[in-house]
Amino acid sequence: MAIIQSRTLRSRIIPLASENLVNVFITGNNATPFSNVSIREIGGNFFRVFNAATGINALINLFEVGSIDNAAGAGITPEVNSIDFRDRIIEFARVFTVDIYVPGLAAPFLSNVTIREVGSDYIRVTSTTLDQYIPFTSIAAIDQNLILLSTNTPTVTSRTIRSILITLANGDVVVDLIVAGRFFPSVQIDEVQSDYARINNAAQTKFPLLDIVSVDIF
Repeated sequence: MAIIQSRTLRSRIIPLASENLVNVFITGNNATPFSNVSIREIGGNFFRVFNAATGINALINLFEVGSIDNAAGAGITPEVNSIDFRDRIIEFARVFTVDIYVPGLAAPFLSNVTIREVGSDYIRVTSTTLDQYIPFTSIAAIDQNLILLSTNTPTVTSRTIRSILITLANGDVVVDLIVAGRFFPSVQIDEVQSDYARINNAAQTKFPLLDIVSVDIF
């Protein structure tokens, strides 16, 4: 009979990491994008998984983990530390392009993007076709892929997603917004308050800032 204790998810993952390969499921996904991986690093609100054969080297947000399932084989004892998700992303941003996963999608939400800016509650990613802001609360996992040249070191700032919206509103920039399951294409941000914003569509739609999934700039 298993002994049920009140240890946190993080403390439960630490012994699991030293013993097993695992499959990691993201909340809302029926399939796992992270299978037969070893847990290599455990931070305050994330862990890092690795599989040399498939090239996976991913940061996974603890708050977005649906379940962790044992897989065959022995794991790797992790290097346990206390840095948080934001600080670790800054390190990833300096040398990698990444795939970004969000809850509810089995496939990456964005692929082969460069992290150009890390704010206090968001990241800005770019590719040849986009320039997009993504709140940390929307990120389920970040999987590194292509190693970049040293010239791609991002500018790291501490601005919040709210101040980004204010900047975009002041400049009359056209954006695509994804907000809590709704898509607003080609709109401008007309008003930004402490906890909500309003766009210039016919309905003058207001939405809470916490509902923002992404802001895609034209």
